[in-house]
Amino acid sequence: MDAYTQAYNSSGNMVQAFGVITASGQVLWQSNNWDLQADAAQLGAAVSSGATSVIQNQIKYSTIRTTPESLVARNIGGNGTLILAKIEGDKFVVAWAAAEAAPDGIYVDVDRAAKSLKGKI
Repeated sequence: MDAYTQAYNSSGNMVQAFGVITASGQVLWQSNNWDLQADAAQLGAAVSSGATSVIQNQIKYSTIRTTPESLVARNIGGNGTLILAKIEGDKFVVAWAAAEAAPDGIYVDVDRAAKSLKGKI
C-alpha cells in the first residue's frame, strides 16, 4: 500500500508496521509483518473512548495524547510507539514505530499517510 510506503519513507524508516481498521474492529488491510485481528476492536474503540492505554499483540502502550481523531501511545518498556490516525468516517490507520522514534514526529508522518487514503478505502 502506497500510504505505508509514504509513512515508512517520511519517518526515516521508523514506521515499521501499518494497517487500516474500522472503529468497530474490522481489519481492512495490514502489512504482512503484523497481525491486528485480535486487537482491532479494542484499538478501534480506543480513540473515541480516550483510552489511557491500549494493548496490541499482548504489549501495553500508555497513551501520551488522544483527540477525537487520533491516539499516540508508547510502551514504557521500550517496545515502540503505536499511533492511530483517522482517515475518514470510521476508518483509521494504525501504525507501529520503533522505540527510538519521536512520537510527535511519527504522528505527523502517519497522519499525512492517513489523509492520503481519504476516498480510497
